[in-house]
Amino acid sequence: MDPPNSCLWYFFLPFFVDGAAQVQLTQDQLSITRKPTKTGRIDCKVSGINFRDAYIHWYRHRPGEAPEWILYFKTQTEKSNFDKEKFSVDKTTEKSTLTVNKLTYNDMATYYCAYWDQDLNYGIKYFGSGTKLMISSKFLKMFSKHTSTLGIYYALSYMCLIEDFYPNVIKVTWEEENKNAEKNGVHEEIWPPGDNQQSYSLSSWLTVDKNSNKNYRCKYEHEIKGDYVPMESPVGAEYPPAPANQLFGGPSQSTAWGQVGGIGGGSGAGGEEVE
Repeated sequence: MDPPNSCLWYFFLPFFVDGAAQVQLTQDQLSITRKPTKTGRIDCKVSGINFRDAYIHWYRHRPGEAPEWILYFKTQTEKSNFDKEKFSVDKTTEKSTLTVNKLTYNDMATYYCAYWDQDLNYGIKYFGSGTKLMISSKFLKMFSKHTSTLGIYYALSYMCLIEDFYPNVIKVTWEEENKNAEKNGVHEEIWPPGDNQQSYSLSSWLTVDKNSNKNYRCKYEHEIKGDYVPMESPVGAEYPPAPANQLFGGPSQSTAWGQVGGIGGGSGAGGEEVE
């Protein structure tokens, strides 16, 4: 059952292959942050297989290094590539939990659960999305979020600004009336802390046709919490006219943005102390 480490990323398939039954490994924790010497626990939910008889593997991936296999577990059977006092695993109904004990900064990495399906030719390994383990004594926080809307000629751009959060592991997506809106133009940028700061900020832009009458909202997921930032489509908004040379087919000399109006906003998701 020892996995082929050298072939790891050739078999990185998170969901399904060639119409086979859907195997899904879900790691809901984007990140977990713990103080040195403490204990970190990472969960992995599994569906689409006979979980009771399945071998669930765990890997560790540090930036710039090859992934390392840690261990696998099946009911009462466990095999580890590391000291068992460092890593242990529990397997309950459809969930595997990796425990990392006596944390040090050397344990900072992204941890992946995996399932090796040997019934398919050559064996296929399915992976979870990964959970980043952060070792820090900093105060976890997620304080403010704002939204605004800008218009330019034939397009409308929504901006979602999330400020003053730590750690810097965050996921932002856009929804169009409860459906994924990522097919539209999305641009995202995260800013590192400035002088005397210990937190991050992020802006995400969604660009759609100005005639769109859909309602959009920005969704974020963070270690502290996940939430929505509702954004209603502006009604009766006036847009800056296109330059004459653009109307008659000539090249545009400038890109002048016009403020349509601020929509939504908020603050205060709060913070919490690292365990």
